[in-house]
Amino acid sequence: MTNESLTNKLTKLKNDGFFNTLVIRRGIEKEFFRVDSDGYISKSPHPESLGSALTNKFITTDFAEAQLELVTPVFENIDSLYNFLYSLHVFVAQNIEDDEMLWPFSMPPKIENESDINLGYYHQSNIGLLKHVYRRGLKVRYGPTMQCVSGMHYNFSIKPESLSIFTQSNDQENINKAYLGLVRNFKRIFWFILSEFGQTNIVDKSFINGRKHNLEKLNNEDMYLKDATSLRMSEIGYQSKAQRNLDIKYNSLESFLKKIKDAITIPYPEFEDRGLRDAEENYQQISSGIIQIENEYYDSIRPKRSASNNMRPYELLKNFGIEYLEIRGIDLSPHDITGISKHHMRFLDLVLIYCLIKDSPKISSEEKDLIDKNDQATIYGGRNENTEVFIDGGKINISAAKEKIFKELKEVANFFNESEGFLDSINYVKNCLKGEVTNQTHHQKGLEKAKINLETLKSDTSTNINSIKKEAELSLNELNKIPINSKEEMDEYVGNYNLDI
Repeated sequence: MTNESLTNKLTKLKNDGFFNTLVIRRGIEKEFFRVDSDGYISKSPHPESLGSALTNKFITTDFAEAQLELVTPVFENIDSLYNFLYSLHVFVAQNIEDDEMLWPFSMPPKIENESDINLGYYHQSNIGLLKHVYRRGLKVRYGPTMQCVSGMHYNFSIKPESLSIFTQSNDQENINKAYLGLVRNFKRIFWFILSEFGQTNIVDKSFINGRKHNLEKLNNEDMYLKDATSLRMSEIGYQSKAQRNLDIKYNSLESFLKKIKDAITIPYPEFEDRGLRDAEENYQQISSGIIQIENEYYDSIRPKRSASNNMRPYELLKNFGIEYLEIRGIDLSPHDITGISKHHMRFLDLVLIYCLIKDSPKISSEEKDLIDKNDQATIYGGRNENTEVFIDGGKINISAAKEKIFKELKEVANFFNESEGFLDSINYVKNCLKGEVTNQTHHQKGLEKAKINLETLKSDTSTNINSIKKEAELSLNELNKIPINSKEEMDEYVGNYNLDI
C-alpha cells in the first residue's frame, strides 16, 4: 500500500465515522516466576493465599508450579487495564512467602538443576490431570528449561459496533476476514515488533546447557548476542521445529483450523516414539501429534474466542468465529514493574489498527519464506542497523525499514481522536532502553531488580486489591465443589480428550 492509498483509506474511514466510534478492548496475560531470596526458581507449591490455580480467573500458573500467570479482565481504557495489572502484582507480592520475590525478566534465572522445576499441579480431577499431563508433555518434548521462558500476551479486539463500520457489515464471516487480514499484516511486520519489544539478548549459561546455540560468552555466567533483540523467540527460546512444518499462513479460518486439527490428531514420529505413557503407565502426553492441544501452537499472534460451555478452542472458533486476537511475541519489559508500560499498550493498539487498515493480500509460500527470514534476521541481528530485511518487494537495512513503518504509524496516529497519546507512544517506544548490557550478570540484575520491585509492591497500601482477594477466596470454594476423580476416570478422560475434535 502506497502512502497515498493509505491516506485515502484513512480519510474514508474517518469520514465513515470509524475513528469517532472506535473502541478497543484489551486484556493481558503475564507469565513470570516466583523465586527464592537467592533468585532461584521457588520449589514451593502455588500459595493457597493466591487462590486455586485451577479456578482463580485472575491468578493461575503456567508450565511450572512457580510460574505465575496473571490474567486481567477486558478493559476499554488503558489506564484501567494498567492499574488492574499493577493491583494484581501488589496482591501477589503481599501474599507470597516472606522469602520469595518476583522475577522481572522473560529469560529465567540460573537453573542449577532442571529436575528441581516442579510442574504445575491443579487438582485430583479429570480437568486437573489433563492440565498436568499437558505440562508433562511439554517437558517430554522440549525439556523443562525451555518452558521456563516467560512473556506477555496482549489480547486485542475492536468493539463490534466499531468494527462493523470497517467491515461494512455485522456478518461473522466478514469479521473473521478482517481479523485474519490484521493477523497476516502483523506477521509481515513482526520483525518490527521484535526490534521494538525485544528485551532478551542475554541468558544465563545454564539455559543453554547441552543445547546447540550460536551465542557468545559475555562473562563467566552469561551468554549473549550483542545485536540480538529477542532470544526468547529464537531457536533456543520458545520455539518448536516440529511446528514449522505446519506452514500456517492465516489465509482463511477454515485452513487454519484444519492445520490445527491435523497437528493434534496426526501422529508426529518424534513425539510418537516417546509414548503417550511413561514406564509406570502414567500419561505423559495428551497426544502424539505436533501439538497435544490447541494452546501448544506457538506463534506471535493467534485468533481466539472466549471460553464458553466447556467447549475447546477449536470448536469455539469453528462454530462462532474469531472474537479477539492474542499477541504473544512480547518480551517482559524490565523497565516497568508490571512488565509493560501504558505507552507500550497504546503503541500495540496503534500497530494493530495499522495492520487492520493496510491492504492484506493472502500470504504465498514465497512471502512466508521472506517473513520467516525477516524474523530470524531481526531476532539475531536486529540491533545492527546494517541488518537487512525484505519489505515492499525489496531488501533494505533495518533502520530504514523501521523508519518507513514509524512514518506510516504516525500518519495513522494523526487520524485518532486522541492522536497526541498515540504519537507520544511512538516516541516513547523508539527511545526506550532495549537490550542493556551491564557489568552485572543476568542473575544479579534480576535479583537486584526483584528486590526493588518487591519492596515497592509490599509497601503499597493505597491500591485497592479487594476484588482480587475476593476472587482468590471464591476460587478455593469453587475448587472444593469439583468432584475428585479416580485414577481410572482421569486416565479415561485424558485418553479420550482428542477423540472428538
